[in-house]
Amino acid sequence: MTKYFDLVVIGGGPAGICGANTAGIFGKRVALVEKLHEVGGAGINTGAIPSKTLRETALALSEMRSRKLFGVDLSLRREASVAEFMRHKENVVAQERRRREEQLRTYKVDTFHGAASFVDPNTVRVAPDTLLRSEKILIATGSSPVRPPEFPFEHPRVHDSDEILEIGVRRRDRSGICLYFRCPRCRSAF
Repeated sequence: MTKYFDLVVIGGGPAGICGANTAGIFGKRVALVEKLHEVGGAGINTGAIPSKTLRETALALSEMRSRKLFGVDLSLRREASVAEFMRHKENVVAQERRRREEQLRTYKVDTFHGAASFVDPNTVRVAPDTLLRSEKILIATGSSPVRPPEFPFEHPRVHDSDEILEIGVRRRDRSGICLYFRCPRCRSAF
């Protein structure tokens, strides 16, 4: 079955969503193809939003522990667990993903999940039986962290942005090191 669109966007990350929504705002019939089950790309699912959420949560908690306001003790009475950090991160990510999906619905962007491949310069195949045809195709398939050769990424203490979330959680789970890298108790571990 072939479906016709004014624009087909390959990649449901920030750039793809922005391109699809912009075309939708102008009344164009748009298809967005994302190979994963969820839109958002690295920005929402694995990179910027998750890492910044964990960082800001750690900063907020560390500041609350030491803040006194006009004689009122605002310190926390217990330690926050990694599970609580991760639950908060997942809630923020899910909320942002829902916001993007709602935008796509608002601008009437049809979303297809599956790997995209070109049949010809104007036809994209998604799954074995879905063909999307358009004169305009935007390829917005994302990026990956830059790993300059001058940095020793093979060293156990040097990580790129994709690795840091996984490493931080794994280290906390196994050795009790917190996610707040400037923590006085954990500073020597990093």
